[in-house]
Amino acid sequence: MAKKTNKAMSNKDVSRLWGTAFSKDPKEEVVAFCSGRDTASLPSADDQLLPFEITASKAYVHGLYEKKLIDAEVFDKLLSGLGTLLKLYQEGKFKVDEKYEDVHSAVESWLTQTYGIDIAGRIHTGRSRNEQIAVDMLLYMQEKCDLLISQIKELEKELTQKSIQYEAVLLPGYTHHQHATVTTFGAILSAFAFECKKDYELFEFWKTFALISPLGSAAGYGTTLPIDKYAINAHLGFKKVFANPTQAITFKDDAATLFVFAISMLMNHLSTLAQTLMLFSTKEFGFITLSDEYTTGSSIMPQKKNPDPLEVTKAKAAVCQGYLVSLLSLSKATFIGYNRDSQWGKYLVMDAVRESLQAPVIMAGIIKTLTIHNHKMMTQLKSGFIFSQAIMEGLIKDYSLPMRVAKIAVETAVKESNPTDGITCKILNSALSKIGKEISVNPEIFQIWIDPLKIVKLQNKK
Repeated sequence: MAKKTNKAMSNKDVSRLWGTAFSKDPKEEVVAFCSGRDTASLPSADDQLLPFEITASKAYVHGLYEKKLIDAEVFDKLLSGLGTLLKLYQEGKFKVDEKYEDVHSAVESWLTQTYGIDIAGRIHTGRSRNEQIAVDMLLYMQEKCDLLISQIKELEKELTQKSIQYEAVLLPGYTHHQHATVTTFGAILSAFAFECKKDYELFEFWKTFALISPLGSAAGYGTTLPIDKYAINAHLGFKKVFANPTQAITFKDDAATLFVFAISMLMNHLSTLAQTLMLFSTKEFGFITLSDEYTTGSSIMPQKKNPDPLEVTKAKAAVCQGYLVSLLSLSKATFIGYNRDSQWGKYLVMDAVRESLQAPVIMAGIIKTLTIHNHKMMTQLKSGFIFSQAIMEGLIKDYSLPMRVAKIAVETAVKESNPTDGITCKILNSALSKIGKEISVNPEIFQIWIDPLKIVKLQNKK
């Protein structure tokens, strides 16, 4: 029996070296999010681009046919072949791997093997790989952009719901990691919800700014063939086409750089939320408890439940910034026209996408499942000088003192007060007298000033 138990424990527990102290297992997506590519293998960059290469090629084939550069037979076979190749790819029966130079040669090679060069050899008419990779990356980024927007909106929704739920849960507001004034947990979550809105609006802007079809620009200087960029784009579906073929190719990395900038901004905001939640979840704060589903354990310390998804979010924010700087460097001081070094830009974009995808989903799950401890939050309001700003503003509002005089009065009261008890009305009146202001603050008015619910209502007026 003992051997059976040990075997069961080995299979279930030792493979991850932690977890038996948990009431719920961490979610699989959390484990994957935290593991990164420690154990997961990655597909080749161009293998990921094949569906987009086919989409762009179909649009281009339509353009060739409409300008009578290919006949109906070639048109039908090329479209049929592209559709078949996409189906094979989706079924896992075709891969862009090391036997091909790139995704463009992979598609043309397969079409040539299937239909012969007299048919397949016409698909590249008037076309360059320069414009192909530019449009493939735009289509790739468009898809990932829409996915990120959807995820961010879900996170915004979760933050907004919780901000309403916790709009009366009081806790300290912080500046410089020190108690500043009173706020609510709902107000903090609401701040992050507003940042989410700005994040997805930035991605929406990216689509209007960057989705400009480069098809028809050839190698960057156009073609003498009657290629109609507008007709091609009608089948591709972008709202804009290039105005200048050289600009379309030379500055193609602008779209990638702005896209990764938007990712970096998103990850920065998630990183700030992560750090806030991590500190709030420590025993020193004790404001919240993270769900077992969104924590991990230690390989040596049986009691540990670590906020790994939050720490990993911070790491992902850092590496995304690195990708952004690398993109800026790649596109700096390039000679006019296409340059092969720009190819490394697609790796940076894909790395940024890989690191950021699922980050809003994981954060939404953390927010949805966390437990708050109102009493711990409230305890922090019962000592110290957290109502100092409100007292100062009460003197300004109700006793017409100049702001600087009111501040000096409260500073004097802070010096004379015990941090455990905070400022009392009696000490405040004494401080006013010491600075030459013969004002006697009414104790009832003073109590209104330091009512935390009244403070937050005034501070967060709509």
